[in-house]
Amino acid sequence: MKRILYIAVLLFFGGNFSACEDIVQVDVEQKQKKIVIDAFIDNRAQTQTIRLTESIPFFDIPGTEPPLTTATVALVDTTGGGIAGPPIFFQHDSMGYYRWTPNPNSGDTLKVGHSYALLIVEGSDTIIGTATLRPTVSRIDSLRTVPVEGNGPPFIDTGKYCEIFAYDLPGIGNYYWLKTFRNDTFINEINKLNISEDMGNNSNGQDGDLFIYPIRFSGLNDFLRPYRDGEKVRVEIHSISRFAYFWFQLIINQSNNGGLFATPPVNIQSNLFMLNQNSKRGVAGFFNIASVNSIEIKVRE
Repeated sequence: MKRILYIAVLLFFGGNFSACEDIVQVDVEQKQKKIVIDAFIDNRAQTQTIRLTESIPFFDIPGTEPPLTTATVALVDTTGGGIAGPPIFFQHDSMGYYRWTPNPNSGDTLKVGHSYALLIVEGSDTIIGTATLRPTVSRIDSLRTVPVEGNGPPFIDTGKYCEIFAYDLPGIGNYYWLKTFRNDTFINEINKLNISEDMGNNSNGQDGDLFIYPIRFSGLNDFLRPYRDGEKVRVEIHSISRFAYFWFQLIINQSNNGGLFATPPVNIQSNLFMLNQNSKRGVAGFFNIASVNSIEIKVRE
């Protein structure tokens, strides 16, 4: 009798709980719109792009952010504490993309070791940020494929995986972003954000040596999808600032912020600042100028 009563109670509560599943629509008010600035540029002799958009509420569809198309976007060399040369103007193309193409013949380029200020005027708002163009790795020995038998995590599928043999610059305080491209498509998932402080581990004073295994191998591969013969793989190593490195770390932490012990999400601080303090809009995004070294291979049998 007790067993029957126990089962009946379970069925009663189970049925009631399952019947109480309702979809809750949460309308989160956006207290302050932000000008969102994607200003990761580099010193290569190819068109450089900065994008400006305006933020949308948290639960709106990503990719629907309104582009800002009427801003003035300029880059100024501030090396030595002054203005070293005329400003570089980025011209609006479409959908909030502002572009500038360097000209090595005229010396219209970005130089390693120089400091730059990014100036943006959008409506009544003026935004400024600063960055220094730091060197990247000078030594990349090779990018190789490694055949692996898929016999369990993390190698689910048998195939070829890539490993780069590159060396950190001597001296503590270098920061890098290793960007992997598969058939010219950038692998841009947050869980594949491959950044490194020096060679990846300087806790024991290690410096100027080969990137550690998680950086040079794990960060380059999707273990559910090995590289196939005929595919092209390119790895670019971009220099980033110390601030950019920790800004990326905050992004990774926020993306993994879930579960029972999750903390409330917060806006991640930018290195760009609104000059007019009475503005009705805030600022989000980041400004970094990189030098780049890269290597590319074609996967073969």
